[in-house]
Amino acid sequence: MFTIMLDVGGTEIKAGIADETGELVGEIKHYPARSDKTQKEIFDNLSKIIKERMLSVWGNKIGAISMAFPGPFDYEKGISYMQNLGKYESIYGVSIPDELQKRIPEMENVKICFAHDVEAFAVGAYHNGKTGGRGKAIFVCIGTGAGSAFVENGKVLKEPQSGVPENGWIYNTPFRDTVIDDYLSVRGLDAICQRIMEKSLSGLELYQLCMSGNKNALAVYKEFGEILADCLVDFLDKYVPDTLVFGGQISKSFLFFGDRVTKLCREKNIKILMEPDTSYRTMQGLYMIAQRRKTDGIS
Repeated sequence: MFTIMLDVGGTEIKAGIADETGELVGEIKHYPARSDKTQKEIFDNLSKIIKERMLSVWGNKIGAISMAFPGPFDYEKGISYMQNLGKYESIYGVSIPDELQKRIPEMENVKICFAHDVEAFAVGAYHNGKTGGRGKAIFVCIGTGAGSAFVENGKVLKEPQSGVPENGWIYNTPFRDTVIDDYLSVRGLDAICQRIMEKSLSGLELYQLCMSGNKNALAVYKEFGEILADCLVDFLDKYVPDTLVFGGQISKSFLFFGDRVTKLCREKNIKILMEPDTSYRTMQGLYMIAQRRKTDGIS
């Protein structure tokens, strides 16, 4: 009994398969997302990926398909509400399970479940990473935006409470003149880079310049690190986690921007953990979410 996991992003879709013990079978495959295409093209693409994954375990039963999507999204019904984000706009308000089942008759009795992408990462990292599956943790993925999740004793917190925003999402929290997402993201890093270096550079290019000791590149990341600490300090103060866990591409350069948040956490006795393979943890989380929803309907 296998589970297919899809991490559906705007640029690419990552797909994995787990056996009944939760172990990943083979490699995580990468596919183009085609998220800016027509409704038909998007669903045809998703169907093609699922069919290919099903064929890779031919002769064995698929018990569930677990999919991670960015928001806004109805995770109970499997309906995307993304608009003006340059991705998946043509499937707005359309039932994803209905469209997939039309294209893949074999999925008729297969359980399909959905989760927020960072929630899936958090579940996978919390239970399989260095937190030991205990205590309170904040998970932050820095990439195209500021993804986040708050976990306490294995439960993903979604209701607002002290230090926890609605859904556990910090991205739309007011910060300076806009919201956190405009600062703690690729575009936020790029804005600093353009001001200091007078040009745009990728995170990898900045990282390589920092490794060579370039003062301007180091200054870019230093300022980004100041912003990171300012963005997180209220959540750390009010939620008081045991651990702060980072994932996402930009987090791989933590060496150059993490000094202030490291000091902040040290003062508060909060452990900082890095998850270098966000995709792998997301797949683990998607498997666990599928299993939990089979038994008790919660994630």
